[in-house]
Amino acid sequence: MLVDAETSRSGLLLVMHGVLLVETPEGEEERGAGRIVGEWEKLDGSEDVRVTAKTDVRLIAVDRAAYEAALTG
Repeated sequence: MLVDAETSRSGLLLVMHGVLLVETPEGEEERGAGRIVGEWEKLDGSEDVRVTAKTDVRLIAVDRAAYEAALTG
């Protein structure tokens, strides 16, 4: 389990290798290499988001401050 309701993670995860399963109240979605998982999964107001690795994965974690700095230059 990478992210769930008990996890306080901010920022995003970039999938470099492998497959993640993102589960929300609206359904499930697999995300593979090149896809991003992040805080916006919770933008609908739901804290009921779960992210698990379906396969071995390699991820790059980017914290919120670094992400915001990259956006604002």
